[in-house]
Amino acid sequence: MCYLTRCRVLPGVILATSLVVARGSMAQGAGASPGGGAATPSATTEDDSEESGTTPTSEAAKGKLPPVEVAAPRPPAEPIAAVVEDEFDAPADHWEIFSNGRIGAFFSWSKGDGVPQGTIYDPVTGDTRYQVNAVEGGGTGSTPQIQTPVGTAGAGTATPQIIYKNSIDTMRIRSGFTGNVLGFGVKRRLGGTKVTGYISVTSIVDSSSERKYFQSYPDFREGYIKLEGHWGSLLLGRAATLFDRGAVETDFLYLHGYGVGYPGDLNTANGFPTGGQIGFGVLANGYAAGFVYATPKLAGVQLSAGVYDPAALAGQAYERTRFLRPEFELTADEPVGSIGKVHGYFNGGYQPNYRTNSTNTDVGKLMGIGYGGRVELGPVHVGAGGHRGRGLGFSYPGLPAGPATQDLAGTLHETDGFFIMGQLSLGNFDVNGGYGKSTIHLTAFDLTAQPNGYPKLSVISSQAGISAGVVYHARDWLHFDVDFMRADAKWSLGERQQINFYNAGTTITW
Repeated sequence: MCYLTRCRVLPGVILATSLVVARGSMAQGAGASPGGGAATPSATTEDDSEESGTTPTSEAAKGKLPPVEVAAPRPPAEPIAAVVEDEFDAPADHWEIFSNGRIGAFFSWSKGDGVPQGTIYDPVTGDTRYQVNAVEGGGTGSTPQIQTPVGTAGAGTATPQIIYKNSIDTMRIRSGFTGNVLGFGVKRRLGGTKVTGYISVTSIVDSSSERKYFQSYPDFREGYIKLEGHWGSLLLGRAATLFDRGAVETDFLYLHGYGVGYPGDLNTANGFPTGGQIGFGVLANGYAAGFVYATPKLAGVQLSAGVYDPAALAGQAYERTRFLRPEFELTADEPVGSIGKVHGYFNGGYQPNYRTNSTNTDVGKLMGIGYGGRVELGPVHVGAGGHRGRGLGFSYPGLPAGPATQDLAGTLHETDGFFIMGQLSLGNFDVNGGYGKSTIHLTAFDLTAQPNGYPKLSVISSQAGISAGVVYHARDWLHFDVDFMRADAKWSLGERQQINFYNAGTTITW
């Protein structure tokens, strides 16, 4: 929870740079799709939104027309691509320049339990029983907390220990799930092929570590060349990756595209946008340099496959890499008459990581699969899915996550998660809700007892979150959000953190 996003980081994260295109700007062939958290949907063309972004596919989140205007019925909510056009609308004799983006700001109030006390003592003797891993890989991490004494362990002994109850009560003004995104691109034709170059930059409004004198650095999340034709498409450069992209798309479309969700890093020490549902049943796909090919769609089915710059497990036993990382995603779309559609996805990735200062036979295999789908029938939109794998942590594959990624002996943890999200789209209002849970499966080493009968470390073992929100689309470019999330993190020896997040703010898109 303490590192998101993105990617958050969600990806993530992942979290990620997506922009949402307004309906009015679609007529001009450009717009903006969400970008965010650890890895929110990224800007791309409509034909390859299945391939190069986390961006949902194409007709969705188009915003609402003003109440005073006569608007056509809203189409089913689909992620919108940054450039809404077919492969032939680029000029043949010169470069055409386009731009898209979004800016948002939110009030965010975090209130509830802090992380557990780091050392658990015997109540009678005051001796140490075990340590709690409460600042790395889960919970709200090392955020400053209110610390209230609630008792004494070993009272009357020579070394009494104070027992504390930690709590959090803090308000921030911050960016949301997608951050502020500014994208620029060029396009032209080369015979029957469209050539696009695109760069997008993400930033946030909140001060790093709550120090207003710290600089807010731009995050160049995307920079790629893309070739498209009847043969499919080829993307070369940095863009959102394929593994678990469909889950982040669903979070953007139905829950946190205009909101905050889980703030992730409460004091903004890492400078990312917020996490949405990432870390709570959703794993951020993130961004990476790669070569990705996507087939033409055949009967609504498309296969995307690519190789990416490897992701080292920073700070872990298996930090060395050798090979590029393969990932894939298979998607299928089927219309439901004129009232909706069904979208399904299955994706995965594999990354061998080698123990530092050891031989190539000492390998830890980071791997995972993601799966799910969305059904849209008129104003009712429902999405569900999950993931499972090894060495993934809660939020973002490759993120330093300590015991959430591996045990103290260096064995990678098995991980899984699931989510369900829904949206009721009523005119200019969207009513959103969702639930998700991620679980770390402990190893035998995690459970091995010390001479005192307790394992050495209490490890973060699950995170569950329930989210709800209402979005009012005052114009096709102006969106107001109120959302809520309750997070529940549990540790292997019974510790727990329950905390609420109350968020409200606005976003403009172009």
